[in-house]
Amino acid sequence: MKNLALQGEVCHVIPLPSSGSGAGRIVAVIRNTTSADVTTYADHVLDINVGGDDIAPDQRSKRPPVVFVVTSQGKVLALDENDQMVWIVDLEKVVLDSNEENDEEISSDASLLDNQWFYAGSFMQEVSPDDLDDNDGIGMDLNAQAGLHLTCLSHAGHVVSVSTDSTTSIAMEGGASCEEGSECIGSFENGLECGGWSPDGEILALVTFADEEEQEEGSDAKIPILMTMNTQYEILSEIHLEPCVAGERTVEENDSTHPNAISMCWRPDSSSLAVSTMDSCVNNKPLRRVRTFSTTLQLISLSKEEDGSGRDVPNLLSIAPTWAPAGCSHYVGVIQSSRPLTLKSAKSRQVSMQVAFMEPNGLRHRECKIHNTCVAKEEKEEITGVSFNLEGDLLSVTSMVTSLTDNSIAPYGKLQLYHRSNYHWYLKTELRYDDHSVQSSSALVSRAIFSPEDPYKLTIALRRQNSGDDILEWREYCFRWDSSNVYSHYQQSTALAMSVDGKKLNFTPLDKAMVPPPMYAGFVELPAPVVGITSRPSFYHDSPSQEGERKIEFLITMSNGKIALLQSGGKVKSANTMVHGFSPPSLTATIDLETVTCLVGERETASLQATCLRDLTIIDADGDSYTAVALYSPQASQNQHHNFDNLVEMKISWRDSQSEQVDVDVTITELLQLESRALRIVNWEDTAYAPGARGSALIEFNDGMLLEYNQGGAIEACEAGPILEACPSIAGIFDAHSNEISATAPIADGEACHDVHSKRLVVGLSSRYRLYCGERLLSSASSSFEVSLSHKFITHVTIGSRPHLHFLPIESLRDFDPFTESDNHAVLDGYEPRLVERGARLVSIFPSMPSLVLQMPRGNLEGISPRGLVLPYVMTKIQNGEIQEAFDIMRRQRVDLNLIVDLNPSNFLSCVADQLICQIEKIDNINLFISSLIDVDSTFKYPVPSWIRQGIPGATNTYGDDSKVNVVCGKMRELMLTAESDSVTSSGNAVEKGHFLLPILSTFAKESPPKLEEALSLIKNSASSSKAKQSKGKSLLISDYVQSSIQYLAFLSDYELIFNTALGMYDFDLAKAVARHSQMDPKVYLPMLKRLRELPISLACFDVDVKLKRFESALRHLVASNSYNETDEEIANHKSKCMAFIEEHSLHKLGLELFQEDADFYRAIMVSLGERMLGERKSEEALTIFLLADPKCLEGGKRAARECGDWKTYFACCAEDNETLSTDQVTNLAEIISSKFGNMKDQSDAFASAARILQDYCQDVGYAVDMLISGHLWSEGRRVAHLRNRPDLVKKCVDASVTYAQTCIDDLVDRASTFEKTIARYAEVIELRRNAIKEAEEAGAEIHDDSASMFSMASTVSNTSLSSSASGRSMGSVGSVGTVASVSTVISVGATSTFSFTGDVDNMKHKSKFNKIGRDKKKKQKKPRNSRRRKPGGEEELAELVATLTHSCPDEYYVAVISSTLTFLLQSGKRSMAEQLLDSYTSIEAVVLKLQTERLDKDRKKQEETERSTRMEGGIYQFVQHPCEKDIDKIRCKPLPETVTKVLSFVL
Repeated sequence: MKNLALQGEVCHVIPLPSSGSGAGRIVAVIRNTTSADVTTYADHVLDINVGGDDIAPDQRSKRPPVVFVVTSQGKVLALDENDQMVWIVDLEKVVLDSNEENDEEISSDASLLDNQWFYAGSFMQEVSPDDLDDNDGIGMDLNAQAGLHLTCLSHAGHVVSVSTDSTTSIAMEGGASCEEGSECIGSFENGLECGGWSPDGEILALVTFADEEEQEEGSDAKIPILMTMNTQYEILSEIHLEPCVAGERTVEENDSTHPNAISMCWRPDSSSLAVSTMDSCVNNKPLRRVRTFSTTLQLISLSKEEDGSGRDVPNLLSIAPTWAPAGCSHYVGVIQSSRPLTLKSAKSRQVSMQVAFMEPNGLRHRECKIHNTCVAKEEKEEITGVSFNLEGDLLSVTSMVTSLTDNSIAPYGKLQLYHRSNYHWYLKTELRYDDHSVQSSSALVSRAIFSPEDPYKLTIALRRQNSGDDILEWREYCFRWDSSNVYSHYQQSTALAMSVDGKKLNFTPLDKAMVPPPMYAGFVELPAPVVGITSRPSFYHDSPSQEGERKIEFLITMSNGKIALLQSGGKVKSANTMVHGFSPPSLTATIDLETVTCLVGERETASLQATCLRDLTIIDADGDSYTAVALYSPQASQNQHHNFDNLVEMKISWRDSQSEQVDVDVTITELLQLESRALRIVNWEDTAYAPGARGSALIEFNDGMLLEYNQGGAIEACEAGPILEACPSIAGIFDAHSNEISATAPIADGEACHDVHSKRLVVGLSSRYRLYCGERLLSSASSSFEVSLSHKFITHVTIGSRPHLHFLPIESLRDFDPFTESDNHAVLDGYEPRLVERGARLVSIFPSMPSLVLQMPRGNLEGISPRGLVLPYVMTKIQNGEIQEAFDIMRRQRVDLNLIVDLNPSNFLSCVADQLICQIEKIDNINLFISSLIDVDSTFKYPVPSWIRQGIPGATNTYGDDSKVNVVCGKMRELMLTAESDSVTSSGNAVEKGHFLLPILSTFAKESPPKLEEALSLIKNSASSSKAKQSKGKSLLISDYVQSSIQYLAFLSDYELIFNTALGMYDFDLAKAVARHSQMDPKVYLPMLKRLRELPISLACFDVDVKLKRFESALRHLVASNSYNETDEEIANHKSKCMAFIEEHSLHKLGLELFQEDADFYRAIMVSLGERMLGERKSEEALTIFLLADPKCLEGGKRAARECGDWKTYFACCAEDNETLSTDQVTNLAEIISSKFGNMKDQSDAFASAARILQDYCQDVGYAVDMLISGHLWSEGRRVAHLRNRPDLVKKCVDASVTYAQTCIDDLVDRASTFEKTIARYAEVIELRRNAIKEAEEAGAEIHDDSASMFSMASTVSNTSLSSSASGRSMGSVGSVGTVASVSTVISVGATSTFSFTGDVDNMKHKSKFNKIGRDKKKKQKKPRNSRRRKPGGEEELAELVATLTHSCPDEYYVAVISSTLTFLLQSGKRSMAEQLLDSYTSIEAVVLKLQTERLDKDRKKQEETERSTRMEGGIYQFVQHPCEKDIDKIRCKPLPETVTKVLSFVL
């Protein structure tokens, strides 16, 4: 769908006075590698006599040459960047000077061919060591710039090398003769037929002829010789070709190629070359063949047909073949005629031509048919050249057109550019050099050369004769690809795609039929090939056209210099269509700009020709006229230097008539000279919505500067600013602030926006595929883009290994501020990007649908509906209340229907729900919507664009305490029930009762929990409606209407659940109706329903409740069934049954509620509840329940008190129960309490309780003091000893405290040592874990193995608990009198060995010939042990280190015990021991603080250094932290209480 457009034109003209030998034609235009861009060149006219003497040295330019022009007469012209002459070399003079030096004579035959210089090529010559002087050093000077050399070839056999650097130096120094920098390499006696340098400039290939002695006698055939040379002109290889028929050359120079000429071409990668010769005898007749050779001249292939018959390809012409690059599979293109040509037939009639392609193996593979665009039977064209561009996507064909009817009409040349897509060759553009107003000014194309650097730059050498004066002229063109030409305002289509193919302009309405290229829906054939398409934009305040109304919508620029007007509608209907309901536009008139009316002066418009117009743009329109502007390059003339473009404004008006043709008048109203060369002029994208855009256009210069043109000739700078790079494809928005303007229809008169606050926005795509928005780079690699105002996106397709389709919101680009935005990745990624195929290009975005069209690299079209377009489109429709259209698109595109609710929940409940019910007529769609509801906000999955979010209120608690599904279902059900009750919806649509039955059932089934009872009640109530037809003698519940409703409900839920719900309603007839169509066995449910009907209602309900596991309801019905009991025995049995049911299902709470009046049974339930609590190890709750019973259950209370350790309540219960405990029992109880496991505080509390019991109930003071000593309660033990006057026990307390202090000192030393070792290893392991986490995040994968696993909190908890248990036991043993226990760590716990031998001892005996134990038994295969060793630096080691560090630092209670011990020691006079204990604790506190501080400082410095080095290398630094680090960094020793430290500061 892409079309080729002319982007720029540069004319170079050198008029020459006529000389005796003539100026000749241009053979080559060679540009130096340091030359400027072609589009920045100026047009210059130089008055230079090339045919005469050399120019004077003082008239030469002193600037370095950038262009070298070689003529067929042997003149080499060096021009600077302003086309000023630098020097000129006469090749004939170089040959003559060389022959004079060698005392050689020039033959008369060679003098006849002195004008036959046919080739000039360049190569870079490096300076070799032999060329260096002795003072220049040893070896090649690598810093010296390589010199450019021109190799010129003549048919006379001369090979001349021109050193541009040497010649330029001579010219700069003022030398009289510039030929001194040139050298005649040699001359071939038999002349040269063809030749040329390889593309890499390494090998020169030449074709000459062998001497006559080597030819066969009696034969006119000559033997060609193919040879290759290197850059030193040394022969590398040489072979003889098959004898061929050679053409005779004359002095008269002709642009046509002789039919028997030999030609050649190189492969673009310089690996081989192809030679075309007219072999003299192939099946006894001459035949042209193409052979391919390697660089060593080994034959590779010979041209043959592809059918496998081995036939030669017939009717090949002598035009030099062309070799396509890799993009076209390295085909060799050769011109082929449809039938054999003779010299007479070739001049008398037109013959169909085509470019036949040969594969590298020589087999013919398809062709490109050349369009004959001449006037039938009046003109004839002759192909003169063919070539591929650098990318291989353009094929140029040059030709010469002559008149068949009038010999006085001078021939003219033309160039055609072809492009292949989807196996079809399109003629994309044509350039003609025919000035039909001046007969003698027509030009012939002598050479067409594509740039070796830019594939879309083309140099064309012309040969023009004007009033008898010979001139040299060449033009440089630059083309661009327009990704698509799509017209969105056609009467019958909103996306009319246009494709150029010669004279045919193909049309395809993409919204009606996506016809794959090269096919099309319709076409219009024009008088000449199409070179430009201009479509009429939709302007502000345009009146909508009526169906069938004639409307001119297209201006088509043709290669013959005329403009065609195409119209749609009206009486003229084209039959060239294949899509029903679509008629392509028809040709209504043509405009010849030679007859235009000029209002700005005839001299200024004398050079205006339609052939040079480009970027024709319509800027204003009314009912019968257009105002259009266009760019054109002024023609070069005498003494003028043009470095600018002109802009012309014209008014095209027409008068409608009843005939097919209309009368058209063209008036040029403005003609402006621009400051520089213009790259592009386009319409504003929002001409339909912005009033100021009408009559205005956007102009871009070659340097990226932007201007605005206003009708009447006013030009001003564009506020969008310059683009950083010249962009051939641009699009501008006149007012980017008009968010309130509807994108689907023009705004009304009263809603006109003001241009005062408008903001320009310009987006451009450069030739390097960079996408810009003003001075901001949007994408570094994009193939195409499109501005869609209807969807408010700028859409572009990226290039790369994973190309995406990006949707950039216009609002985000408009409001973007580079000085405030911190991260613009979200803006550049756009809204919901989508993956596409590599090489895809954007063709069109439908303005009225959320769809677009992509063209794949093969040329086929694909229509897609990406999420980036669908979601905003659907959201807009929902906001506008168009629920039906939004629902249909969401259903087709599989968009979550929850978006209808989640977009604006409050608005949905207020009006959208009602609109949904009114607009969606199909009940199944309402059911689909309800069934898709979920309690998840879909806007997290589908983000709401900012321009849509503006009209939505902030987040509120719309649903209250209920869920979204329940609230929506309730609202929908309410609206549907109201509509059925009123028999009409809110929109006025009549509905019958039961119309919304299925959606209402869906709302019941969708709620959580499902309201199946209400749904079944609704079905039962609907059985009485007129839709339920009752069969005679049968229930309404088995009618088809009710049964279908039940089946639908079962589809939403489950038959078994519905059956159980019907049973739960105790409606056995409804249950039977539900089970009718289920998979339930009638032998099961029918007897069950019959039995339930026969039972009393309470017992039947009880059985149903038990079956449905509704035990509370079953208990209620069981208690209600007591009314059927009369005797005491039946009542007792009933109570026992109730008690058993209560205990079985734990219904004590309900039982207490139901039996409040029965005191005895109420107490029994309370006791049963207490026993249940006690069995569940909830002893404290059980104790309260037992004592709450009336009367109290003391036995149970005592058991519960012993279980929970409440010894106070236990002794109270014993006293209340009059139970006396013995001393042994009390002592045993005290020992049980003191043996409680736990941490140090729990154990201390347990020892205190045991001591209190022994002291109060046994008066055993000694044992009580022992218990207090075990709990480290030194002060309490001393108090009790003094109370009982026991000095021995006081001494015992003091001794125990001293012993414990010594134990603490040893323990603190061990803890400090352990902490120091562990913290060092921790620093190493934590670094490994950080690296593992970072590598996993970069790889985007989760870490699973032990060496790279995330920290497990579960393992930490388990290890910590293990260490706590171990430490708890050890600390508990520390308090024992006369014992010293060590505090174990996690490592010591984990190191306990559990290895032991298993199995019979006999099996381990030595086996020998005397011991046969186990020989006859089959050995058991050892099972692999699933043991997992701890890996160094893994998560397991880190978990152990964390647990060890946590344990090594004393906890809060341990510090409290140390503080109390210090105080007691000081009070007891043990000052030295107190000092030692204080020093030990102070030491570990200082060690922990020092080690932690050093580690953290070292780690911080290392992180800063890593960050610094990473940022210096251009990377992004991100700190990674392990989850356990925060807890470890906080580890410090708890300080001693302030009261203790103050006292110690005085006494110690």
